[in-house]
Amino acid sequence: MITPPKNIEIKQTQRKGWGVYATENIKKGEVIERCYCIYVSDLPSNTNSVLLDYAFNYPKGLDVKNGAKHCIPLGYGCIYNHDNEPNAKWDNCELEMFFDFIAIKDIKPGEEICTYYGKDYWPQKKLRDEK
Repeated sequence: MITPPKNIEIKQTQRKGWGVYATENIKKGEVIERCYCIYVSDLPSNTNSVLLDYAFNYPKGLDVKNGAKHCIPLGYGCIYNHDNEPNAKWDNCELEMFFDFIAIKDIKPGEEICTYYGKDYWPQKKLRDEK
């Protein structure tokens, strides 16, 4: 059974809109959240759809040219913000169509939980925003 996380919450950030925050200590290596993913199969990469700002490649490690499909993780999956020095990562889960968000550092209560979007995200977003 998959249960909702009890140690995180979403709240408004100063500069990034909404974000995910720890409500209690989270240890390095701990699964923060397990998110079910739904395919967004009709989302071409060359579109300027706002959904591309929230879409992930599934499975992680592949791009769309090599067999990955765009998906949207449910739960808080689309609300984790970017940081160049993240305290969490997302990865494939052993359950098909799930992602795990995992602490890569100890995280304290009140701290925002951020992932790294990857080197390609920002240039691609800039191109989409210019369309």
